[in-house]
Amino acid sequence: MAKKKKARAGVGKRGSDAGRAVTAYQISPRVARQALTEPYRCRRGCNDPLTRQLWIYTLDPSVSDSEGGVAKVEVPWEPLEPGPTGALFEVIGAGAPAPLADPGRLALDDPRWLASDGVPPSPSDSRFHLQMAYAVCSLTYAAFRRALGRNIAWAIDPGGDGRARLRVRPFAYEERNAAYSREAGELSFGYFRAGTRPAGFTIPGGLVFTGLSHDVVAHETTHALLDGLRASFQEPTNVDVPAFHEGFADLVALFLHFTYPGVVEEALRRSRGVVARGSVLADIAREFGHARTDGGGAEALRSGIDVAGIQAFDSDEPPGEASGPVVYDAALDAHDLGTVLVSAVFEAFVTIVRRKTGRLMRVAGLDPRDFGTIPLDDALLEAVAKETGDVAEQFLTMCIRAIDYCPPVDMLLGEYLRALVTADMELEPVDRWGYREALMRSFRRRRIFPEDVLFMTVDAVRWQPPERRLEIPALAFGQLRFDGEPGRAAGPEELERQARILGDFVTHPDHAPLFRLIPPAAPRPEGIVQVSPAIVESIRVSRRGAPDGRILFDTIAEVTQACVAERDGALMDVVGGCTIVIDHEGEVRFAIAKGVTAPERLDRQVRAIRGPLAPLWQRRSEGSMHRFVARDGMLRRIHAGRVPRAREPS
Repeated sequence: MAKKKKARAGVGKRGSDAGRAVTAYQISPRVARQALTEPYRCRRGCNDPLTRQLWIYTLDPSVSDSEGGVAKVEVPWEPLEPGPTGALFEVIGAGAPAPLADPGRLALDDPRWLASDGVPPSPSDSRFHLQMAYAVCSLTYAAFRRALGRNIAWAIDPGGDGRARLRVRPFAYEERNAAYSREAGELSFGYFRAGTRPAGFTIPGGLVFTGLSHDVVAHETTHALLDGLRASFQEPTNVDVPAFHEGFADLVALFLHFTYPGVVEEALRRSRGVVARGSVLADIAREFGHARTDGGGAEALRSGIDVAGIQAFDSDEPPGEASGPVVYDAALDAHDLGTVLVSAVFEAFVTIVRRKTGRLMRVAGLDPRDFGTIPLDDALLEAVAKETGDVAEQFLTMCIRAIDYCPPVDMLLGEYLRALVTADMELEPVDRWGYREALMRSFRRRRIFPEDVLFMTVDAVRWQPPERRLEIPALAFGQLRFDGEPGRAAGPEELERQARILGDFVTHPDHAPLFRLIPPAAPRPEGIVQVSPAIVESIRVSRRGAPDGRILFDTIAEVTQACVAERDGALMDVVGGCTIVIDHEGEVRFAIAKGVTAPERLDRQVRAIRGPLAPLWQRRSEGSMHRFVARDGMLRRIHAGRVPRAREPS
């Protein structure tokens, strides 16, 4: 991992005991890159529309129009070059298989497409594939931007024009696969032929395109967004790291289902108001799962529900041993372990929906226990669907906002629970409906526990403030420069200036231990044979709207430090670091740190390297010892390392 850090050396200098200057910290290129990824901005008076309408599949081509499978969506407006190519995405249509025609470059700004809301949905029209990919990628990015209150920078290198655009290839290869690649700077979607006896409505031997699955496109776009927010989450230091990448991407795809009212209403009509019975809502990549079978069961690729009994899928139910949900097991592969996280969050969502829609049943003169047993009239169904969609939007926002409260390295699933609870409590101190309680109970039911937490209560689970008051006055909002509003920094130079202020503060010998950093020129801890300078990975503003109308502004920063540790006769790269949350007055509210010297953390990494994550590491000889170094492309390698008979989207 240390070998991959490309940062500017010599940014911060401190004197050593020998009187010579040493490098205290470096600034990652990611800091300046934050200003190079920017959606289209309409200046006041430009008269541009806010959105453009485009046709999409809300789930995939196998879902009937009568179930809301086709919809017009409001995609954020931007002028588009043929491709379509905008400020964030460049869709490339090369590689369409026969009998589809080469789509060329789709010009959505052409008057005929503007007048008809784009290309009508059809798997046989290759132009629609380009439109579908562009629309779903844009909607996923917009969900992150709303939740975090800022632009999200890609982790990819900028192009020749200085802009970082993610390339999107709907016809990338003939495989049962789809992938995000930081190295290639693209999302690639495969296509394949179904078996002779596929499930569902898939035609035997028919073409199936992963780029026409809303879930797969949203999932892969989420991988790219998460990589932009936490680049070190591609370092496989423990089994939870790849599992979190997969589970988080599934969560975003799952909750985006609920942004389409037609899908929600029809699913609830058929399930008589019970969300957990609406398989269209809970399934992930349904057509893909149906097409890969050959006479087997009609199952989606994955599902947000992990129990057979509906009554058991409820965080208010005590954890059962015989019929309870699937529990955490470090031996599970990344996708299956990620699904444990998905079901924990989705169960909490279902619980809150039950709590909140029960009052609607009582207003209608019905017993809430009648959900699922009697048909709902149209007015009640519409109200239940609206409430369900609102709760789903809140959960989606919570899931995304929690990323700002995750440690920058070595992610654990229990730490995501702490991030969820902390992020929500920052905005909503009074939890009337028990969102945080439901989450803690659902994680408890799956035996996902945060480390060093003795009680599953909000005060114990939430992150704690620093041991002592820390203030960085130069990072108070009054001292920062913005490009019109706090969601946009004034430019790369301003971001680097802020990074230098932060780097000077966190590497100061009086402060470094509080951020779990090893100060420059300090003695190396036992077992650490090499210490690199700290790296300021990112510094960016977050703007969040609270339910009571307050707008909260914070600065979110990441600082990491790479070391080489000796463990059990071998060398390995270990990265520590800290996520720092600074309020608008410059006070450090949270320092969410992972040190490199914790014995249990080093033991966990050794077990992962020599066990389930061995294919993601390589062994090199260094003199009389050998050294384990992480391979590039964790997500791509997870695909290749999965069961060969079915290479599945990651």
